[in-house]
Amino acid sequence: METFNDITKLPRVVTAEEMQAVDKYTIETLNIIGRVLMENAGRAIFAAIRERWAPLAGKRAIVLCGKGNNGGDGFVVARYLLEAGVHCEIDLIGAASELRGDAAANYLVLTRLGCPIREIPHLDALPDLRPADFIVDALLGTGVRGPLQGLMAQIVNRINDSGRPVIAIDLPTGMNTDTGEVAGPCVQATLTVTIGCRKQGLLFTPSREYAGETVVAEIGFPDLAFRQVAAERQVKLATYLLTHDVLATWIPRRPSNAFKNRVGQILVIAGSRGFGGAARLSAVAALRSGAGLVALAAPESLLPQFEAATAEVIKVPLPEENGIISAAAIEALQSRLQWAEVIAIGPGLGLAESAQRVVKHVLAEFSGTIILDADALNNLIGQQEAIRRAAGKIILTPHPGELSRLTGANKAAIATNPVAIARQTAEELGQMLVLKGAPTVVASPTGEAFINATGNAGMATGGSGDVLTGIIAGLAGQHLDPLRAALLGVYLHGLAGDLARDRLGEWSMLAGDIMEHLPAALQQLAQKP
Repeated sequence: METFNDITKLPRVVTAEEMQAVDKYTIETLNIIGRVLMENAGRAIFAAIRERWAPLAGKRAIVLCGKGNNGGDGFVVARYLLEAGVHCEIDLIGAASELRGDAAANYLVLTRLGCPIREIPHLDALPDLRPADFIVDALLGTGVRGPLQGLMAQIVNRINDSGRPVIAIDLPTGMNTDTGEVAGPCVQATLTVTIGCRKQGLLFTPSREYAGETVVAEIGFPDLAFRQVAAERQVKLATYLLTHDVLATWIPRRPSNAFKNRVGQILVIAGSRGFGGAARLSAVAALRSGAGLVALAAPESLLPQFEAATAEVIKVPLPEENGIISAAAIEALQSRLQWAEVIAIGPGLGLAESAQRVVKHVLAEFSGTIILDADALNNLIGQQEAIRRAAGKIILTPHPGELSRLTGANKAAIATNPVAIARQTAEELGQMLVLKGAPTVVASPTGEAFINATGNAGMATGGSGDVLTGIIAGLAGQHLDPLRAALLGVYLHGLAGDLARDRLGEWSMLAGDIMEHLPAALQQLAQKP
C-alpha cells in the first residue's frame, strides 16, 4: 500500500481568501502575468462550453459581465465564442470607465476587434434573455457577501426566469464562496466552471443545488504558490475533496493465505432496551466491510434477538440495570478488551452513569483504535479530557447536535461553517473527527480537513450513522490507520447510500439498505476509473 503522501493527490478545496492569496502570490511574487491566467481561464471555460453545446457555430449566447475579474474572464470567453461562430451579445453591468486592470485590458481587446459591448445601467436596458441558446454568468464570482441587492438581484432573477441554460464562471452569482449560504437571489446554473480550485461553498447545501454540474479549470497556479501562502499565513491550506481514484488505492487487499483473525478483530459495545437495532447494524456493517471477526457486547437481555438476526457475530452478554449496561460490565469486558484490535462503542448504548463508567474505562485502558459514536459521545459531555488522554487512537463520529453537546459549540455555527469547526475540534481534542452531515467532513488533529463527495438526502434516516460506525471499525481492523479508515469509511458509506438510492429512491431507503449495498460499493470503488 502507498504511503499517506498520496493525500496530496486529492483535489484541493479553498476559501475565497485563500484563493485570492494564491492568486496574488502567483502574480506578484512568481511574476506570472495576470492576463495570462485570465486568458487560460477564459479558454478553459470556452472548452467546457464547447464540449457540452457543440456544434457552437450559429448558436446565440448572452455573456453578462460584472466590473471585476469575473467580468474579465467573461470578456475572454466571449472572444472565443465569437471566433467559434456564436452570435454573442456582451453586456456589461455598469460603465466601462469603472473597469480596471486585466478586465479593462480584455474589454479593450474586444472593442478593438469591433465587438459591441452594451452597458447596462438599469434593468430596462437588459435585453430579452429568452432567445439565447445559453447565458454566461460572469457577474460576481467569489465577491458575494450577503444577499444581492438592487440591479444585480434583478438581473439574477431575470436570468433564472429565462429558463435558459447558464454557465457560471467560478461560482453562480449570489452564493457565499465559503459557507455555501444563499441569502438572496442566486443564479441557477447548468454548469459551473470554477477557476483554479474547488471553492468550499460549492460543496455544501444549498449552494451545490445551484451549481449544476461543476468542473475545475486548471489555469496555471503552481503548487509552490499554495505551499508558500500556507507557510506565510501559518495555516495548513489543506482542505481536500475525497475522490474515487485516490480512495480506490486504499481498499484493504487480502493475501491469499488470509485467516479470519488476521483481518480484523472488532469489538462493538452497543445497545440498550429499545435500541438493539443500532447495535446490530454496527456489528453487521463491520463484517460487511471485511472484518474477520466481530464480537457484539450488549445487555444480556438483548442477545436472544441478535442470535437469529446476526448469526455471524459473536455475542458477549453484559450485566445490565434497567436495560442499560451496568458498571459490572467493565469486568465482563476485560478479556475482550485484550482480544480486540478495534472497538466501536456507543450506538444505542443509552445514557446512564454506569454506561459513562464503561466508556471512560475503555478510553483509559484500550490502546487500539476506538470509534466513539452516539451515546458514547453523549455520555462524555463535560469529559473532554478523557478523550484527550485516551490510551488509544480515537475516531469521533458526531452529528452536529452531538458535537454541540460535547464541545459547547453553537449548533448554528457548526451548520454554517462545518469545516472550520471540525478542524478546530479535532485539533483541540487531538483526535480524528467525522462530522456527519451533507456532506460529511473529516478533520485530523494535524489540521487537514476532507469533504466527502458521496451520499444523498435519502441517507437521513435512523440507523445510518450506526452503519457508518461499523464500516469505519471494520476498515480500521484491516490495518488502516485511523485517518484512512475514517476517510474510506465515509466515502464507502455515501457510495453505498447512492447505490441504494438508485435502486430504491430517496423516500424508501433504510439504514439496512445502505448496509446491503456496501458489497457493491466496495466492488465499484475497487475498480479504478
